[in-house]
Amino acid sequence: MAGSLQDQLLKAGLANKKQAKQAKEHKRKATKQKRSGQAIDEQQQQQAALEQARQAKTERDRELNLKRQQEQAQKAAMAEVRQLIEAHRLALPKDAETRYNFAHGSTIHHLYLNQGLINQLARGQLRIAFLDDAYQLIPADIVERIEQRQPDVILPLPKDDTPAEDDPYAAYVIPDDLMW
Repeated sequence: MAGSLQDQLLKAGLANKKQAKQAKEHKRKATKQKRSGQAIDEQQQQQAALEQARQAKTERDRELNLKRQQEQAQKAAMAEVRQLIEAHRLALPKDAETRYNFAHGSTIHHLYLNQGLINQLARGQLRIAFLDDAYQLIPADIVERIEQRQPDVILPLPKDDTPAEDDPYAAYVIPDDLMW
């Protein structure tokens, strides 16, 4: 009993040549469709992968552009701040002997100023700006424009150190002429 099942059925007379040919043709079409179906599925998978990669690249490009735009806006704001400070800063007196101490961060810095500038600082008419590793005196009306662009350039106003109502040491007032 050698041979295929089809040959055996033909010899036994259970099938004729026409039926065998139709079965063979049907089998060939089924395998062809299966192969082409796999090819179509593979093409669709490749198309989907390409589209997904394209969308991911577009998203990355969008994020990079947004980051670049933010950096450019920050550089432009810093350039405006630098220009405002350069245009409106007050010249520090060269012959001033009074040392004005102020806190910047956790360290104490100083500028040598005359009494008129110290009084203006105390009243809030002048503020101190820190830019390019240098401290500058800026009029208060310009400070608002600078703070809109770069708020960390202007040093904060000193905190009000008036004692609270229930402070037991309120009676012990620090003299005004005490310089530290």
